[in-house]
Amino acid sequence: MKAKRDREEPCFICNHYHDHENGEPCQVCGHVMTQAERRHLEHSVLPTPIIPGSLYLGSYDTASRSELLRAMGITHILNTWPSNPALFKNSFTYHTVSSTPVDFQECFDFIDSVLKAEQKVLVYCMTGTSRSPSVVISYLMKHRGWRLVESYKWVKDKRPVISIKDEDAKRLMDFEVQLRGDCSAPLGFTVLDITPTFAPQVQPSQATTQTPETAAMPSTSGPSFGAQGTQGQWSLAGASAPTGGFRFGGNVQQPSASASRNPFTLSRQIGDAGNDMETGA
Repeated sequence: MKAKRDREEPCFICNHYHDHENGEPCQVCGHVMTQAERRHLEHSVLPTPIIPGSLYLGSYDTASRSELLRAMGITHILNTWPSNPALFKNSFTYHTVSSTPVDFQECFDFIDSVLKAEQKVLVYCMTGTSRSPSVVISYLMKHRGWRLVESYKWVKDKRPVISIKDEDAKRLMDFEVQLRGDCSAPLGFTVLDITPTFAPQVQPSQATTQTPETAAMPSTSGPSFGAQGTQGQWSLAGASAPTGGFRFGGNVQQPSASASRNPFTLSRQIGDAGNDMETGA
């Protein structure tokens, strides 16, 4: 088991120091990371690129992994939770917000100074789901000129685990009114997360080639008007004229096998029937 001095952060499930990422059981409580926990770890730990190569979003777990941040070239860290300590002052340039709730302009000034120097900054809070995403969303609204809906959907698409709290959502809506005079998401973000599906997209691996025969099949839910080549259409070649003359209201006989196969036989039968009618047979 790894000692505390060899590992900056404990297991995010049992809070003990063991190599949980590589499947090592905890010697204190016996915890072994499950697949669901591993997926959660990937979403919560890895820095999310909001502006690739410049602005990243994460959680406390993200900010506690100095080797990962250095490998990605991140040089500055914006801490949006005042009680969080600056873990690696010798490796990164920190700025911790001075108030709660966060002063957006204070955050903008720090982010702008980093981006102007063409360096990379990580914005983080404890879970990376509400406070730090709110700062990033507000930054996109102010410096990219995006509406709240556009900024939220952009960040949500990049980091699906975000879940903006009501108080942070209210601040973002008020901020958009301040910038634009109105709010593009007056009902909040819960409505934006429910996107109706009008035409489900077929994945390329699931797509099948529709044959003409399949395309021509009539719908079973109702009649198909004007459909060409559908089964069940009336055709002269598929009917048989009565041999004893036409009788209106009489039952139509089923076509014989020979008549169905040979249209010339049918034409001859129809001609004979017409001659019989003229002679009064």
